[in-house]
Amino acid sequence: MRKLFLYTLLSSLIAFSFSCNKSIQEIEKDQLTNAVDNIGTKKNIDWIVILPGLGCSGCIQEAEDFLKKNADNKRIFFVLTKIESLKILQQKTGVKIAEHSNIIVDRADQFIVSTNNSIYPCIIKFNDGEFVSHEFQSPNNSNAFEKLKARVSL
Repeated sequence: MRKLFLYTLLSSLIAFSFSCNKSIQEIEKDQLTNAVDNIGTKKNIDWIVILPGLGCSGCIQEAEDFLKKNADNKRIFFVLTKIESLKILQQKTGVKIAEHSNIIVDRADQFIVSTNNSIYPCIIKFNDGEFVSHEFQSPNNSNAFEKLKARVSL
């Protein structure tokens, strides 16, 4: 009887502890929401694109190309993280960072998530200033910027 009680108690504790754990998606959303709240974005933003300076080079190149083509779009807010050289980024993209109010450099690393996805560019969707969703351009999701390009051009 005692073994049955201990087994039931242990099983319940394990089930409870797993049910309380957040998914990776939820952890990222919480961290990104806090970072967005800290910078105080305006309600007229539809997208935030987080561009890491270090990580998956092919994914980052696609994000840099997107920045180059959309830096003047005020509905998109760009956050540059882990940038080793702004000068090199500006030369690669042709975008002068200081000339754009919708581009910031995240020197405090607020937009770096604590998951393995921190090396990939991130796209955050907003609706009326509220966080809707996020996704990463990665080898597992290689068309994130293609989907964003289609949505931005609508």
